[in-house]
Amino acid sequence: MAYEALDNLQQTLDLILEHRDYFLTHSAKQEIISIRYQSIALQLNLKHYPNKERIREAASKTHEIIEHLFSDKEIKPAIRLAIRLRELAARLESIVGDVVDCINGNGSASSLEPTVGDVVDYIKLGNDSDVSSSSRSAIAIVGVDKDVKVIKDRLLVESSRLWVLPIVGTGGIASTKGISDAKSDIPMENLIYDYLKRRRYLIVMDDMWSKKAWDDVKMLFPDAGNSSGIIVTTRLQDVAAYVDSSNSIHNMSLLDSHQSWNLLKRKVFGYNDIPIELEDIGFKIATNCGGLPLSLVMAAGLLSKIPIHNRDSWKQIAADSGQLETIICSSYTHLPNHSKPCLLYMGGFPEDYEIRVSELINLWISEGFVTLSNGSKSLEKEAEDCVEDLVERSLVLVTNRKSDGKIKSCSLHDIVREFLVRQAAKEKVILSVMDYLPTPILRKYFVPRLIKDHHIISASSYDLHLKDYGHSSHIRTIICIPKKGYRYVGFVEKFSSLRVLHVLRRNDHWDWEPGQVFDLVHLTYLASNIPNSIVPSAISKLQNLQTLVIYRSEVRLPMEIWRLRQLRHLIAFSFQPLPNPEGEKNPLQNLQALSLAMDFVCSKRMVEMIRNIKKLGICYSKEKLDGDASYCLNNLKYLFELEKLKLEMHVDSSCIEQESEMPAREDFSFRGLNFPINFPLQLRRLTLGGWRLSCSVMTIIGSLPNLQVLKLRNFACHGGYWVTSEGEFRELRYLLIDGSYLAYWTTEASHFPRLEC
Repeated sequence: MAYEALDNLQQTLDLILEHRDYFLTHSAKQEIISIRYQSIALQLNLKHYPNKERIREAASKTHEIIEHLFSDKEIKPAIRLAIRLRELAARLESIVGDVVDCINGNGSASSLEPTVGDVVDYIKLGNDSDVSSSSRSAIAIVGVDKDVKVIKDRLLVESSRLWVLPIVGTGGIASTKGISDAKSDIPMENLIYDYLKRRRYLIVMDDMWSKKAWDDVKMLFPDAGNSSGIIVTTRLQDVAAYVDSSNSIHNMSLLDSHQSWNLLKRKVFGYNDIPIELEDIGFKIATNCGGLPLSLVMAAGLLSKIPIHNRDSWKQIAADSGQLETIICSSYTHLPNHSKPCLLYMGGFPEDYEIRVSELINLWISEGFVTLSNGSKSLEKEAEDCVEDLVERSLVLVTNRKSDGKIKSCSLHDIVREFLVRQAAKEKVILSVMDYLPTPILRKYFVPRLIKDHHIISASSYDLHLKDYGHSSHIRTIICIPKKGYRYVGFVEKFSSLRVLHVLRRNDHWDWEPGQVFDLVHLTYLASNIPNSIVPSAISKLQNLQTLVIYRSEVRLPMEIWRLRQLRHLIAFSFQPLPNPEGEKNPLQNLQALSLAMDFVCSKRMVEMIRNIKKLGICYSKEKLDGDASYCLNNLKYLFELEKLKLEMHVDSSCIEQESEMPAREDFSFRGLNFPINFPLQLRRLTLGGWRLSCSVMTIIGSLPNLQVLKLRNFACHGGYWVTSEGEFRELRYLLIDGSYLAYWTTEASHFPRLEC
């Protein structure tokens, strides 16, 4: 069919753009992008064009030629490749022109030129290797066609100067969904400047609120005379004028009724037919949203959870004003009761903060927000489902996904967060102190009075250090926001009933007297840095502790760690070798996750102590591992509940070149140490790093019946040949090979029957 043919073509083009950068010239890459854009335009307007077979043939032929051009062992000369690609682009462009004429001739109101929002629904963005092509986050920019045209025209104008385009609009005028996580390894301003100076760049700065913010960052952007550009969005006209005084400000338009209805339909029903009895009601709901894309997306999230046959609920929503505040309130009202405190709790994180879902889930569980439903496997799975549901309702934004498609991190739109902050304080779920008292002087005098009716608070470390806390003994949860440059010396002794202390993960120091924290015997959750890497034996007082997260490397744990019977999660950047549990009688039956344990001795007693663990991260140094068989890694096979294993070997980088000349090890051993071949059969995710094993070990890994994700990092396998066989990797969805000496890979599609990425 035509739709599938176009989709297959786009997937092939995506693969080329992602993995062929080492030989693609700029002109060839531009032609591929052009072909992809034309194919998207055809796909979006397929239903308006009667001769679908012509489009199918064109897409299939283009796909065939593309595969031929990129299948030869020796790539064709760059000029010839670019010419052939340009011919293909021109051919598709001609078909696009015919479709335009046909549609316009039929008097259709549909425009062939898709909006940016339409196009990027099909374009997978981001370059995180942990994100599969089927689940990679996309950014959807929704606006009126003339707004899109202004932005596109500005992007396409060649200029010798750095240009700036300020865009002004009300909150929610440009709705975003699943913004890709932007990561940078450049820590300092001068490095950013030097990095950009060598490139043509486009910087998008969203939601700028002050002139000072622009002054603070504008010096980072060099004018290299190569038509680089900056787009700044703001709600304030004077900020836009300050950013660029050349009168190039663009004011965003609102959607009209028909555009609003088309967007709402697409978000709720996709490309399926709409029940005729919902047409009038749906159009009214869309019109009531006032042309604001965020309102429409929020309304769609609400409607998508209501059964289609429930016309009365649609009528009730249509009767509301349709203003964003009303829609958010309705979305919240229609949440299952157990999800409401989970969502309100998220308002305690700072604006624009990227929330790690793993931490959020542990916090929800510690607060008692999550309970097991009928047939549920675990509290963690219940909490994961809650996050997914909130995303589907457009109340929460996805910022990053894992390789298996699960949500890795998320955030809140600032307008949604504003509602949650108010509602959470009203229902006394959590009080965000800094949102209610925006200046330090106000907080100094009013915080003690403000918190007296709340058990859960979010506040800066400075505010928590205030001396006058007459009503602090009732506080059971603190989300602490580190204040830059402020050293935190002891405050927690005032909060004697504290159960949850979550310090946000930032690069600031956290100094407190360890004895103060370990006197808080009600603690179930502790996430923080510590003054040094040694956890004192006084931790044994925390018999209710379920989660311990330490933002530090080489943490040394005391023997008493084995006496915390309620412990579910034990996490640090890295732990020194764990104390030998031989003298301990009872296992940690509740322990679900342990990471990252250095030089982990997997003795039979150790396996017994953590027998129900589901997630394990361990790491070895080659120097210690050589010639020492006492680590007993073959005992990993007895961890019958283990689903996720990260197994790393740290090797001195100076040895890498020397080892590259050595033959691969066929016995899976390092000078007498047996490699743990017999992995637990229920393993779903496996990451190997630095082991330099023979590629034939893949046969053993391939026999794992439940393995879905396999990551081979930093020369995990050492050898030039890998031959797969029928029946291996039956459930594998995701395969990553990052750093290897692999030269030849002999395989067939049937050897990876479910592979997606």
